Amino acid sequence: MSSPYLLTAPAPWTLRGRGWLALYRLRPARVGGLLLVRYAASPVGPYDELMWVEAPIATPAGGRPSIRRIVVSTAASVTWGRRNWAIPKAQASFDWSVPGQVRVTDADGEPYAHLAFRRAGPDLPVNAAWLPRTWRTVAQHALDGRPDWLLTTIGGTAQASAARMTVLHAQCLREDLPARRPLLGVGFSEVRLHFPQPKLYPAPDLGP
Repeated sequence: MSSPYLLTAPAPWTLRGRGWLALYRLRPARVGGLLLVRYAASPVGPYDELMWVEAPIATPAGGRPSIRRIVVSTAASVTWGRRNWAIPKAQASFDWSVPGQVRVTDADGEPYAHLAFRRAGPDLPVNAAWLPRTWRTVAQHALDGRPDWLLTTIGGTAQASAARMTVLHAQCLREDLPARRPLLGVGFSEVRLHFPQPKLYPAPDLGP
C-alpha cells in the first residue's frame, strides 16, 4: 500500500526536530553550510536530512543561499520537497547505530557521507527572524526545465548551543570538506521550522 504522505503534502510546512550545522568559508565572498537534521514531525512524517548550502548564489533576484546537494531518508520528502520548492532532493539511508555518528549511503548502497557530532555549552533561544530576510530566503532553480526560480523565505525558532561536526567522509557532498576547518559549529534542539509557499521569480526575458 502506498504511503498516505505521498498523496498530498503541499506547502506550507511546519517541521520539528533537532540538528547540527557547520559553516565554512569557501572564498572571501562565499560561505557554505553543512546541515544535518532529524525531523521528528513534518507533513510527510519523520525523516532525516543532510544538505550542503552555498551563499550567495547569483539569481535574477540577487544573491541568495541555495541548496546545492541534499539527501533525505524517505520517498515522501523527496517527492514533496521537489514539487513544493524545487529542492533537488534524493533518497538515501541514514545509519545512527554508533552514538554521535551517522553514516549515509545513497540509493545504490554506496557511501555518501560519514559524520561525527557533539554539542557543548548551554542552550540559548534563537529565531530566524533575527537574520536579514535575504539571508533566509532560499533560491532554487525550477526542476521542470523552466528557467524560473523559486524563492522561499524560511522562518523558525530553536534552542542553540556550541557544537562540533566532524566530516570523516563526504565525497558526494563536497570532497574537500574533511580537510576544511569550519568557521562555526552549532547544535539545535526544539527546532520548529516554517516553509511557506515559494514565490515564483521568472527569469528575465533576454529577447531574441
